Amino acid sequence: MKALTRSNLSKAVGLAGCLACLPAAAQVAESDNASWALEFTPYLWASVSPLRVDVGKRPSNGVEVPVSVFSTNLDFAIMGTLEARKGRWGALVDAQYVKLGVTGSQATATLTPFSNLDISYSQQIWTFAGLYRLTDGPVAVDLLGGARYLYAKTDTEFSTAFLPVTAGQERNKGWWDGIVGVRALVPIDAKWALLGYLDAGAGGSKFSYQAIVGANYAYSPQTVFKFGYRYFSFERDDAPVIKASLGGLYGGVGFRF
Repeated sequence: MKALTRSNLSKAVGLAGCLACLPAAAQVAESDNASWALEFTPYLWASVSPLRVDVGKRPSNGVEVPVSVFSTNLDFAIMGTLEARKGRWGALVDAQYVKLGVTGSQATATLTPFSNLDISYSQQIWTFAGLYRLTDGPVAVDLLGGARYLYAKTDTEFSTAFLPVTAGQERNKGWWDGIVGVRALVPIDAKWALLGYLDAGAGGSKFSYQAIVGANYAYSPQTVFKFGYRYFSFERDDAPVIKASLGGLYGGVGFRF
C-alpha cells in the first residue's frame, strides 16, 4: 500500500509539473508560430531649416540658406517607412529623398559676396534599425539600434565681383552613423494613440539626433493615419553641407498587411 501510494504520488507530482510547463511552452510556441506583421507608411515631412553649404575650398566660405527657401524651392521629395514585426522583435527601414534649388537672392554668403549664385541641393537619409519590444502594454516601448546613412550633394554655379566669369562646383558626400534610440506608443482609446521617438548617433557625423512627437488614428485594422512634428539635426567638419537642422510637421498613412 505504501509502495502504491508513493507511486501514485510520484505520478501526480510528475503530472503537475507537466501541466505547469504547458503555459510557458504554449507561449514559446505561439511566439515561434507568430507570422510577420508588415506596415508600409508613405508620408510627407514639411521640414524647414537654415542650411550651411560650402562654396569653394575655404571652410569659412559658405552660404546660409534661410528657412523659407525649403518651402518655396522644393523640386521633389519622396519618403516612406517599412516596418516588420514578429513577437517582440522587429525591424524598420525609413527612407527620405529631397531635392531643392536656391538662387543667390535667397541665400546669404558668410564671407565672399556673390553677384550670381545658383545652388541645386539633394539629400538622402536612410535609417536601418532593429527593434525589441521592452514592454507591450498598456504602453508599448521599443528599444532600437542600427545605422543611418546620409548623402548630400550640391551643384553650385557662382560668380563674384573679383571673378565675373561663372564658375561651377559639384560636391557630394555619403556617410554612416551608428544609432540607438527608444520609441513609445501610448494608447488613449481604441482609435487614438500618442507617439514619442528619440534616437542619437555618431560616426561620420560629429553628432546627429532625431526626435518625433505625434499621434496615430486607427481608421481601420489595416489603415492608420499618422501626423505630428519631427526634428532632425546633424553636424560635420567636412561635407557639401556642414550642418543642417530639419524640423517640421509630417503626415502619412500606414497600411498594415
